[in-house]
Amino acid sequence: MKVVKRGGLKLRLDAGEAPILLSLLEELRVMVASDDADDPVRQRLYPAAYAEDGPADEFRELTETGLRDERVERIELCEAELTTGSDVVELADDAGDRWLRVLNDLRLALGTRIGVTDDWDHHVDPDDPTQFPQAAYVWLTGVQDALVRALM
Repeated sequence: MKVVKRGGLKLRLDAGEAPILLSLLEELRVMVASDDADDPVRQRLYPAAYAEDGPADEFRELTETGLRDERVERIELCEAELTTGSDVVELADDAGDRWLRVLNDLRLALGTRIGVTDDWDHHVDPDDPTQFPQAAYVWLTGVQDALVRALM
């Protein structure tokens, strides 16, 4: 995927990238909607606001549903843009910011699942099919970086 700024902000998808991204977005939707309080992805996407349990639980009850709904809406809008059948996704208005948020959520969720830490070397063996999640994480990082640069 390439981010192009000429003639408006656009994502140019290479062959096969739209289905992969759609699959990742569907996985993200499932992770975003998780009600499992022990799920590390849920904890990463919805961190506690307070150190103590009482206020944190109350805060979570007041805010998490709205945050979840906003995330799901952003995911659905990105999915709709990917399912047009075109290899170019034109990003109008606030779509660039929305895509950045979704890519960030994808990276947070995927990074949490595969155990990315500050000292992770980002090495991926292209011949090892079990390393697809790591490859997807590295690819999403590049896409997010290109989008940030284009928006600056």
